[in-house]
Amino acid sequence: MRTLFIATIFTAHFSFGQISLLALDEVKKTDKYLFYLHGAIVQEMGVNAVSEDFGAYEYLKIVNTFSEHNFKVISEARPKGTDVVGYAKKISSQIDTLLSKGVQPDHITVVGASQGAYIAIEAAHLQKNQKIRYVIMALCNDYNVNFYSQYSGELCGNFLSIYEASDQKLSCNRLLNNMTCKSGYEEIKLSMGNGHGFIFKPYPEWVTPIVKWINKK
Repeated sequence: MRTLFIATIFTAHFSFGQISLLALDEVKKTDKYLFYLHGAIVQEMGVNAVSEDFGAYEYLKIVNTFSEHNFKVISEARPKGTDVVGYAKKISSQIDTLLSKGVQPDHITVVGASQGAYIAIEAAHLQKNQKIRYVIMALCNDYNVNFYSQYSGELCGNFLSIYEASDQKLSCNRLLNNMTCKSGYEEIKLSMGNGHGFIFKPYPEWVTPIVKWINKK
């Protein structure tokens, strides 16, 4: 089942695939918009996805948590088989729409977890806007670092990397610290001991630093 969750102003007027014209009439320049891109298990199993290793992926709870922090959240459970690059183009188009309505780029944040982080990186490559914010969680192993290093001068944005010390995907420092088109880069190392499962629930260990990072000037 394909499920869509759009917080606040997009709830009534959202059409699958893009922000509708009716919703755009209600976009406020001063609001902060957050795209949440979930991990692969939700794409494969839906919003009630459960991992044998890490338990339930609390997708709706994660989205609601960000909404409770006064962000206008844009998110959906991607259909099975969704192409990463194609979906990144969709996100980039939605970002363009917000920018066209006068939303400042630093009021737009893309939070990507695992497979969602792939999409966030691709969106940053497409946007080439140094002020848009990107949170990259559980992305960087040797293969991904080597692959995305090809974007060195074209991966633009203000980046926050969060990783868990017990996960197989660790620091993004080798990737993001060397990008010449970034306006900022910070990284947070967690030591929760739950491996890749740290992205499955809205743990305060990663939600709180994201909220603070977005809200700081």
